[in-house]
Amino acid sequence: MVLTIAGSDSGGGSGLQADLRTFAVHAVHGVCAVTVVSSQNTQQFRSALPIPAGVVRAQVEAVLDDFEVMAVKTGLLYSEENALLVAELTEAGLLPSLVVDPVMVDRHGRELYSDTTNRLISRRLVPHARVLTPNHLEAMRLLGRAVVDDTQALGEAALELESMGPEVVVLTGGRRDSPTMIDIIASAGTTITLENERCVTTNVRGTGDTLSAAIAAGLARGIPTLDAVIAAQDFTVQAIRRAANWKLGAGQGPIDHLGHLP
Repeated sequence: MVLTIAGSDSGGGSGLQADLRTFAVHAVHGVCAVTVVSSQNTQQFRSALPIPAGVVRAQVEAVLDDFEVMAVKTGLLYSEENALLVAELTEAGLLPSLVVDPVMVDRHGRELYSDTTNRLISRRLVPHARVLTPNHLEAMRLLGRAVVDDTQALGEAALELESMGPEVVVLTGGRRDSPTMIDIIASAGTTITLENERCVTTNVRGTGDTLSAAIAAGLARGIPTLDAVIAAQDFTVQAIRRAANWKLGAGQGPIDHLGHLP
């Protein structure tokens, strides 16, 4: 059983829709708490309705009262109030094996939160994460620094984030301007890199959600943390490749979680 605390994507490519598909293909039951309802498609993010923190809390409590949740992942929290709520739930020990996907920028790399909310996520949520999965833009925001795109510097940033509390940090490379896709993993004070040929496609919607959801599914099944991370990275890469030639919408399309869609 895995709980996702995330936003709803009306286009079905990202957010909790991607999370629930990922959970299903990993043979774990997914439950959810919705943080924001969005009006979007593959081309545009048109509007969003944030869910009040009290309603998000009610969803989480309803799930925890009835289900044996083995792992939790967070995605787009959308408001400072929801970020604070999740931090409080985490500090109370209610969110086991927490995977934090700190969605702090939109698909164009634009800032989603104020500096105050960024600091809240960094100081109160990150230390309680079992796994943290920022892209390079989010990693530097968590550290309060200017964005860099250098592998060595990003490796040092991943180690610094790991020192803040997470067992493993996965600094993803999908947003970097590089011929290959390089993910940097920090664990036990060292780094390893996972490098894959970059797939030329616009269908990359929901990749970060998918990676973090697959990690959470692995943790729920009792897979060791680093093994769960490596398996999730491979699952995400293959999902991108399978969907490379899809024509779903006129913009940034989804990836193939299920492996058998036409």
